[in-house]
Amino acid sequence: MRTFKRPDTLVTRVANSIRHEIDSGRQPPQSRLPTEFELAERLNVSRSVIREAVSQLKADGVLVSRRGAGSFVSDTPTGTVFRLPEIRGRRSDLEQLFEMRLWVEVQSASIAAVRRSAGDLERMSNALDAMDNASLDLAKSAAADVAFHRAIAAACKNEYFLAFLDFLGQQLAEARRGAWENSARMIGGSEPAQAEHLALLKAITQGDPEAAARTAAAHLEASAQRLGIVLPKGTFITR
Repeated sequence: MRTFKRPDTLVTRVANSIRHEIDSGRQPPQSRLPTEFELAERLNVSRSVIREAVSQLKADGVLVSRRGAGSFVSDTPTGTVFRLPEIRGRRSDLEQLFEMRLWVEVQSASIAAVRRSAGDLERMSNALDAMDNASLDLAKSAAADVAFHRAIAAACKNEYFLAFLDFLGQQLAEARRGAWENSARMIGGSEPAQAEHLALLKAITQGDPEAAARTAAAHLEASAQRLGIVLPKGTFITR
């Protein structure tokens, strides 16, 4: 295993080092992990850091415990939990998260236009009404925003996709609150965002997947601009 200098994200670095050993095949499924003492010696870190990194990997389903025998690589060494990588020493990088959100939500809107039911459309409409009624309450507005986009994802009729969108939404919760705070300070308040939402709902209601994709992309591009996010070239679909 590799030795490295002590960074701010030491536990994550140790966990990644152990993952590297597993991914490389040097620690195959069901193999026993070296002891805390051995790992601490190899990586030149404290046993408490090793213990925390191992606990994280167990929580992710990468490692399992066997009473009296230690820690072992599980039968699913890639893990059973999705975890975003730490970038630039932070829990996440907002620009990359937002770009990923755009990729998946544009596709989500397109599919929803084909698969949506009357109940799905009602949930979307109710979320927009909630945004209108709570325009001065940032917490409620942000929650209604999440509910609107979640209703679109639910209309895709794919539980795996919905679960992923829920996870991504949690990562972007602060960004959505920031967007509503920025809108509240702008001339017109949240009206531009709400107009974009209405256009998206109209396209989905009409069952037009191409229009839904275009309006979703336009909304997310405008949302990024309201947050001062500069997205990489080529992020958006050709319109």
